[in-house]
Amino acid sequence: MYQRLNDKTIMFGQHEGTAIDQIVNVSAKAERAALLADGHVGFTMPIGGVAAYDNKVSVVGVGFDIACIAAGTPVTTADGYSVAIEDVRDEHPVVCWDGAATRPVSPHMGAVPRGTREVLEIALASGRTLRATGDHQILTRSGWKQADELGADDAVACAPYVGLPFQAQGWEVAVDVANPRAREELAGRGLLPLRGDDPRLPALVRVLGYASGDGHLTGNGKRVSLYVFNDQDAAELAQDIRRLGFEPREHRRLRGEGRREEINLYVDSIALHALLAGLGSPVGKKDWAESPMPWLVQAAPWVRALFLSAFSSAEVTTPRVHRNGTIPNLQLKQAGTHQHAIEFIAGLLRSLDFQVSVAESGPRRGDRITSVLQILGGQAEQLRFFRDVGFCRSVEKRVAMAAAASVAWQGERYARNRDAAKEEARARKAAGVGWRTVTADVSAEFGVSPGFVYHSIYDQRGRSRRLPGEAVVPDAEGEICWVPVERVRRDGTAAVYDVVTGDPAQCFMAGGVVVHNCGNAAIRTDLTLADITKGGLTLDEIKRNPHRLAQDRTANRLADEIQSTISFGIGRKNNADDAPVDHPLFLDPAWYAIPNTGGYRDTLQDKARRQLGTVGSGNHYVDVFADENGAVWVGVHFGSRGLGHTIASDFLALGQGLDWGRRAPEKEVLLDLAQPLGHDYWQLMELAGQYAYAGREWVARKVVEMLGGTELELVHNHHNFAWKETHASPRGEEREYVVVRKGATPAFPGQKGFIGGSMGDDAVIVQGATPSDDETAALQREALFSTVHGAGRVMSRTAAAGKVHRKTGRVITPGRINREMVGEWLGKKGVILRGGGLDEAPQAYRRLTKVLDAQGPTIHVEHTLHPLIVVMAGAGEIDPYKD
Repeated sequence: MYQRLNDKTIMFGQHEGTAIDQIVNVSAKAERAALLADGHVGFTMPIGGVAAYDNKVSVVGVGFDIACIAAGTPVTTADGYSVAIEDVRDEHPVVCWDGAATRPVSPHMGAVPRGTREVLEIALASGRTLRATGDHQILTRSGWKQADELGADDAVACAPYVGLPFQAQGWEVAVDVANPRAREELAGRGLLPLRGDDPRLPALVRVLGYASGDGHLTGNGKRVSLYVFNDQDAAELAQDIRRLGFEPREHRRLRGEGRREEINLYVDSIALHALLAGLGSPVGKKDWAESPMPWLVQAAPWVRALFLSAFSSAEVTTPRVHRNGTIPNLQLKQAGTHQHAIEFIAGLLRSLDFQVSVAESGPRRGDRITSVLQILGGQAEQLRFFRDVGFCRSVEKRVAMAAAASVAWQGERYARNRDAAKEEARARKAAGVGWRTVTADVSAEFGVSPGFVYHSIYDQRGRSRRLPGEAVVPDAEGEICWVPVERVRRDGTAAVYDVVTGDPAQCFMAGGVVVHNCGNAAIRTDLTLADITKGGLTLDEIKRNPHRLAQDRTANRLADEIQSTISFGIGRKNNADDAPVDHPLFLDPAWYAIPNTGGYRDTLQDKARRQLGTVGSGNHYVDVFADENGAVWVGVHFGSRGLGHTIASDFLALGQGLDWGRRAPEKEVLLDLAQPLGHDYWQLMELAGQYAYAGREWVARKVVEMLGGTELELVHNHHNFAWKETHASPRGEEREYVVVRKGATPAFPGQKGFIGGSMGDDAVIVQGATPSDDETAALQREALFSTVHGAGRVMSRTAAAGKVHRKTGRVITPGRINREMVGEWLGKKGVILRGGGLDEAPQAYRRLTKVLDAQGPTIHVEHTLHPLIVVMAGAGEIDPYKD
């Protein structure tokens, strides 16, 4: 499966001597190197080669990545706090929305820096903003959209809860535990003393908060009970208890006809009981101490908010909406012989700058007092409670919170629009415009009544309020709201980051907004094979009778449409009406690293505009697949076209002391990133990465549109690129390297990738393994968390197709493959082919299954994609771009 070529180079699979010599030569200048199972001879560096350099980048090894979310954007976690995106690490429980529920992402690899980029500011009707690069995807009601495609007709998925910023805790609490057995057990579990940096602290605070609300610590010190009313809350609280090392049990009962089933989660443990009581949770009949939890008052704001969130999940009223569309104050009712509990909760809320009131409710019954706490400040403060505190252990209150926030945000938008119309009407009247014109124009522009505009001019009305019955229907789906986009504008440049995830949801929450994580592009659609074939075929039918697909009229018509709509071949222009010629990447300041002597930069940019969304020739393709379940996928493979080729060619020349635009030998050039030449190359390499990303996604989505489908999942990964990553050095210490993957795919644990075979072979969706054994983990580290990008060639293009006179078409030397051989292969698979030369025949490639086997347990296959339609450039097209 693998062998070590030297003390810093590993090889997967079997390879010819020249490719091995190339990777060994590369390793002489690199800190670490690997040759993957699909490897074959390249220029200077083999295809399938990976190398880690110390702050240097190899021009011949690079192809082209993208950027994402601006630094400083809060990323929501499941542990009651948010983390600035640049600080996200793999141990932070980042959350996603998977279309049904908000839950922790599993797995993710933390934040990855993507350089400095031009960003957009997306302003939402909720008053929130998000800064992201134009190519970053955001979830809208109609599916994933790039930020630069958002408009006023879009609504994005937004969660009311974001969380307070994380602050590290350096304190210890010497919990008073009198029972020696409990003290010994807690010390053995590492819970005594309680440390502020203990990763179990969030789980403990949630259990403590919920137990102090709707829970019970028995007077005999032996049992802790938590009372919930639905299975999800019970499962999440049980998970918290298990994180502390205790195993909960469950008892269910109906407390009367028409009442809900009560779930009692209980733990028979003197240790857990002693810990919660020692931290201040009331015992027995909940007789709270006057100052019950001094350690909590001194804790970071996010810890106080997390306790309040768990307590509120049990005790605070469920969010709701008045008939007039406003949110009433959240309330908490407590009864007892004193007000210690409610005053304690009031104090915690005040410590987070909430205004609260505490008042007696109803007459006293003997020495018992019933008190009610309200969060004051109107709707704005209720929304702030949703954002900063929320209801971490009540899914029903979170769903209600989303509905209430949706209505509130619609109302605020309604009022803002009316205020803006009012100001505009007065300004135009003051400028001398006649009242009839003002009334008609402002009414049409802002969607308000002519009467409102007229009275705005002549009456001194105050700030607008929502009209009764206006926009009181929530636009929410479970725990998220669909929030309209108000404005998208350029907002300068910023350092940007992505959170790399391996979760099927492929998203996370940034500033409360559901955003995609970034990554050859494959899109899973909502279509099945039956939807794109006239005979309603299934994959089993095609495998038994391949001619059924090859002769299917609908599928052949789709192949023709793809071939005629998408531009294939060298030097082609994207002729589509919606070609992305105005993509924001053309405004990137990196362009100015290219001199414009004689209009060089302008000419290159014009060519890049025309070529964006074209596929090229050679091994570049657009394929339609069906997976093992019959789901239809669209896969594409191409890169940064003439732009990337020109950048690489020019920096090869500059690195050898030649001028821009001069041809230079294709040999190893290492550019120091600390020097101006290396700095400029890195900026332009990333620009080419944006370009490749934009082109692939445009083509893939265009084909999905032709098929009549909707995008459900995007798997997008680069090869031929350089990343700044942290890896172990040959001496074992962690350090940052520049990792160049030439024909290789990143495959960190959990990270998805799309790997193509050949025109007549299956492709796969893979995921980097999350190993449970040390040997696999060591292999992943030595491979620099990389895997193959395809099947890999077994013969050169000339050996496969022969040598042909380019002008006359006369065969000079015949190749080893002919059309009959290709037709026989594709006929057995039932593949519909448009274009494609003999140099790309299946016989010219390894079998992908054997290549994947040679990579061993470092990856696992999630989906196998059977090719249905393959569209490529025609025979005779020569692509010099090598992207």
